Amino acid sequence: MPAVIRRAKPGDEIAVATFAIKLFDLHAGYDRERFSTFADIDGAARFYRSRFDRPDSAVLVAEVFNEVVGFAYIERDELNYAELLENGAWLHDIFVEKAARSQGVGKALIEAAAAVARELGAKKLLLTVADKNLSGQRFFSNAGFRQTMIEMTLNLSDSSND
Repeated sequence: MPAVIRRAKPGDEIAVATFAIKLFDLHAGYDRERFSTFADIDGAARFYRSRFDRPDSAVLVAEVFNEVVGFAYIERDELNYAELLENGAWLHDIFVEKAARSQGVGKALIEAAAAVARELGAKKLLLTVADKNLSGQRFFSNAGFRQTMIEMTLNLSDSSND
């Protein structure tokens, strides 16, 4: 059965937060010096729930057999001097539960995210992907994204004292 993609509604925030924590943990596993692990389910649920009804963002969920198996979080960025970005939207988060991968769910979320970005007035959809997430990079490239920036980090403190 193909995934049904819809906007998140009240009651979806715990599922979204659960997936978000898994996504955060993946990033921390890639590079603990870069990615923080401060998030918890309650805080993530509050954060994503606060984005459900905003006019400049959207949280989408993917359902298979009426079960939420993934999500995407998009936010409009009309003018951003730091990013030299005009009329853009960011796909901040996308996650599909492992058991639902390779079934077109991620592709459906990307397509829905692009449609929502257009609805929000964006002319381009951007994202960042962890340097060590090679499968994610391939997935996004296959979905039509191209590399435009490389983030670099300089640690300013001795992490053993943090």
